[in-house]
Amino acid sequence: MHPHEIIQIKGCITQEHFIKGKTLPELEQLLGFKKGRLDEGCIVAALIQLPKVNQFDLLGYSQVAEHKFNGEATKGLDVNKLKEMVVKESFSLVGTKRLVKVIANTPHNNHLDNDEQYPPGQGVPQWKLKERVSARVVDLVQPGQCYK
Repeated sequence: MHPHEIIQIKGCITQEHFIKGKTLPELEQLLGFKKGRLDEGCIVAALIQLPKVNQFDLLGYSQVAEHKFNGEATKGLDVNKLKEMVVKESFSLVGTKRLVKVIANTPHNNHLDNDEQYPPGQGVPQWKLKERVSARVVDLVQPGQCYK
């Protein structure tokens, strides 16, 4: 992978301002990756198209891992209306609300329990892309570097 490459992403995304200037260990703590998961670096990709309401799920904040988030948090609420509000108020392709995905160079390990791989993070907002969306690689964060 190289900078400016267009890729297709899905899974957890957040807003760029939460990760800007952070080291790899800080990103692990913020986003809820197992300590050491980003030791080999990561890719940061910025969305180049906003997800439509049917392309993402609400996930709350990173202190609750995706596999722990359930429908109880939104029970009795109009989820589509909430998602429309999120798209309008929280999603952007530019500025501080630009949507990004952090892709660990060390892949998910099917032999480890999800609770071990994805401990509670420090509470940044996150959403889950259910379908692949186009994104541009904006940084290849190497060990010892921070996300610029």
